Amino acid sequence: MEIPVDQGQARREPEGWLEKVFFYYAALMMLALLGVVIYVVVARYFFNRPPIWGEDVPRIIFLWGIFLSAPLAIRLGLNIRVTAVESILPFRALRILKTVLHLIVLALIGVIFFNAWPLVELSLRNTMLSTGFSNAVLRLPIMVGSALMFLAQFGLLVDLWREKKP
Repeated sequence: MEIPVDQGQARREPEGWLEKVFFYYAALMMLALLGVVIYVVVARYFFNRPPIWGEDVPRIIFLWGIFLSAPLAIRLGLNIRVTAVESILPFRALRILKTVLHLIVLALIGVIFFNAWPLVELSLRNTMLSTGFSNAVLRLPIMVGSALMFLAQFGLLVDLWREKKP
């Protein structure tokens, strides 16, 4: 038995130059994280000389990588979802349901964005001893990423309403 394929199925391939930039950015951040973690592990366990920045730099790379790659995952439809209801609804009802769901996600992303600012503001006063960077470098990806996620989710909503009835 063949499972019907949803029209909103994940694309898996980035389209356009901006999506490709985010795609390669995500790959670069994963490679950077891998390289830094391997260096820290080797320095710690083989040479007994761990770098002072061994915990902070991987955390920075991880946060910036995750929060700036999430919009690409949203745009490509790579997030988990249940499609059982989608396959039985008529087109108009499905469009309304998806619109409501997009609006809920947009509201949640907005809450994250606006509640991240106090964290950034508090972090601006302190610096990391290991790197000398402001602690805000750990909080800024939340704001930047949620703004980009909002744009990606809004783009999906616009695409939904541009879609013609099959």
